[in-house]
Amino acid sequence: MSDLFGPLQAAGPVAAATDDTAWLQALLDAEAALARAQADTGLIPPAHAAAIAAACRADLYDPAELGAAATAIGNPAAPLVRALTARVADAEAAGRRSAIDELPPGSADTAVGSVATGTGAADAGVAADTTDADAEVTATVGAAAAATTAARNVDPVDTAPTIGGAAGSVHVGATSQDIMDTAAMLVADRALAVLLDDVAACADRLAELAVQHARTPQVGRSLLQQALPVTFGFTAAGWLAALRAASAQLDRVRRKRLAAQLGGAVGTLAALGDSGPEVLAAYARRLGLPAPELPWHTDRTRIAELAGALGTLAGATAKIARDITLLAQTEVGEVSEYAAGAGGSSTMPHKHNPIAAVTAAAGAAQAPGLVATLLAAGAQEHQRAAGSWHAEWRPLTELLRSTGAAVHWLRTSLSRLRIHPKRMRDNLTRTGGLLLAERVTTALTPVVGRLAAHDAVTACAARAAAGEGEFAHLLAAHPLLAPHLDLARVEALLEPASYLGSTATFVRRAVTAHDADRARVPRWPRDAEGESAADAGGAAVADRTRARGAAHAAAPTSVRVHSYVHGDPDGVPLVLLNALGSDASIWDVYVQPLVDNGFRVIRYDMRGHGDSPVPEGPYALADLGADVEALLDRLGVAAAHLTGISLGGMAALWLARHRPRRVRGLVVCCTSARPGNAAMWSERAALARTGGMRAIAAASVERWFTPDWRASHPETAERMRRLTADTPAEGYAACCAALSGLDLTDALPHITAPTLVIAAAADPAFPPEHGRWIADRIPGARLEIIDAAAHLGTVERPDRFLPLIIDQLRTNP
Repeated sequence: MSDLFGPLQAAGPVAAATDDTAWLQALLDAEAALARAQADTGLIPPAHAAAIAAACRADLYDPAELGAAATAIGNPAAPLVRALTARVADAEAAGRRSAIDELPPGSADTAVGSVATGTGAADAGVAADTTDADAEVTATVGAAAAATTAARNVDPVDTAPTIGGAAGSVHVGATSQDIMDTAAMLVADRALAVLLDDVAACADRLAELAVQHARTPQVGRSLLQQALPVTFGFTAAGWLAALRAASAQLDRVRRKRLAAQLGGAVGTLAALGDSGPEVLAAYARRLGLPAPELPWHTDRTRIAELAGALGTLAGATAKIARDITLLAQTEVGEVSEYAAGAGGSSTMPHKHNPIAAVTAAAGAAQAPGLVATLLAAGAQEHQRAAGSWHAEWRPLTELLRSTGAAVHWLRTSLSRLRIHPKRMRDNLTRTGGLLLAERVTTALTPVVGRLAAHDAVTACAARAAAGEGEFAHLLAAHPLLAPHLDLARVEALLEPASYLGSTATFVRRAVTAHDADRARVPRWPRDAEGESAADAGGAAVADRTRARGAAHAAAPTSVRVHSYVHGDPDGVPLVLLNALGSDASIWDVYVQPLVDNGFRVIRYDMRGHGDSPVPEGPYALADLGADVEALLDRLGVAAAHLTGISLGGMAALWLARHRPRRVRGLVVCCTSARPGNAAMWSERAALARTGGMRAIAAASVERWFTPDWRASHPETAERMRRLTADTPAEGYAACCAALSGLDLTDALPHITAPTLVIAAAADPAFPPEHGRWIADRIPGARLEIIDAAAHLGTVERPDRFLPLIIDQLRTNP
């Protein structure tokens, strides 16, 4: 391997499993197994096999010397047999000399004669080797023939030397190709073991991404153009399915097709007499490889299958790596790799290259040519090939190595991968709804006919693309379409998150199949018919939520939420939790004052919001709390103050009750312990899923802020409306499910963290009575009511909320 290019193109554990030392040890393991097998079947004494096996250590030999010697015979197995035989003979001679030294006086002369005879036989065994690869078998067997024949009647514990001693039993009955082919199978088996470990790690990561982003909307692309909406979970599930299929094929080849090779000169094992099949079976058993039906010297289908399986895995790896590089383009920006010191450019400091994915693609790109070389070498002559067999060793090694490096770099890329849901949603809206044109056509077909609907929608799309207006307004104003579609209906049809087809089912199938492979509990609960509860339909949201809520109280799930950390790492940790339909930006004006007061401020986007994943719903409050706990774990924070508003406040209350050691102090703003009946939240969730978030956003702003404030802060009000409109519909709806039927009343008396409850006098969602209900039941809690503020009072009146928060947290550090 090259010291210059090896760290890139021979990276990962497969490199060590395919280097010269690995090959040499595999050759020696084949020789040791051959001797052991012949001892197992009574052809040689067990002591001979033990002596041979003791010399089969790669560190005893020089690969460079063997390689140089191989040029005289065409393969490295033959010079290795010579070196191994000599080493066994030397060890025997040394052992006999030691035995003579220990004999009593007067017996040395007899012993010397025995040693001389044994040494001479060993030397004869060495001399018996020739420079012809096939003749060496006959010569070696000839030198040991008497011992081989007599061995069946020898006491197994008899250690007296036969003709040639143990050295004469080296390589008996075999030819060089037997040892080379068997070593190739051992190298492949060992390399595939570590390669498949890397594949499994990649698959685990992809399954995690598929679960966490099952509902994260993303543009689906056809011919590199925007097509229809998908989810990033669906994308990851597609990667996972391909990787699983390739892995299964490679695993099958490893388990069933990497057979031992033992045939002798032309595959008949004539040198072993009638014992050939018995020795072959014992040989395979010793190696831990399948025994073939017959030797396969010129039947190279095993090599072809191995090459094909490796090429298939390389192709699956290349597809994932290529997608990552495309999604990481500046103009797309939906994913990125992040690792300190990685991805830079020598001349362009602004670049952040997905270098691990790039290197994975580079490694995988080498596979097709190597596969082709191995397939071309499959045409081999008669019983032993002249050149085609010899052509396999290097491309097979390189194919294992390059595929292993590609998978290693893919694993690295996936471990570094950051997903950007906001950018995905930006790209979904880039065409102004044009990618949903098919949906509009489908909706209109029953009332105006398919061709008329197609032509009308196409005409509106062309005008929108030409800059003549917004697609939605053009559709609503079209004379053929206007009687059937108003603007609200058009906007609902153009909501990407509600036109995802069967993505959730397909994601679930891919992940469940992966979990079954890995013997894990499926990540989606199943009903009696075997379908996920997520498929049960909108009418069952409340029932599902209650069932999941009970289970999640004991074992909640967590996702990797997107977070921001500000201030001194040694500052007092403070987590800010956002409201339903918002993200971490609602705390922007709070960050610097809190940092200035000695806090390490941690903000995050709640699951289903902002730049955090959108897993399959419904969510339970325990899930939202588990996300915060997992965030604290990642940041190495043992305990933090929590300040949350609305739904964020409820999650903070859950944590204070169920994870009290993680909560130093608590401030809950404009929140409730009993946020409303199940039907209300189920209706809200259904509206988000079917009508999109625009209508939800308009109503939210009216609840969030007082009329006077909206009138005096129109830009901020509009920004907050867009914030809610941009919230993923499924994330919003699944969080609504967490509120459905929620009642934290029984939890409140068990909260021990110092608590401040802040209510807003003009809050139409959770009036001050909700705050008073909480403060009255948490021991030692106090209540503050802010005048002239509505539900999102923290945004409307930071001048009133911020001093109270700072005073509470500094008073109770």
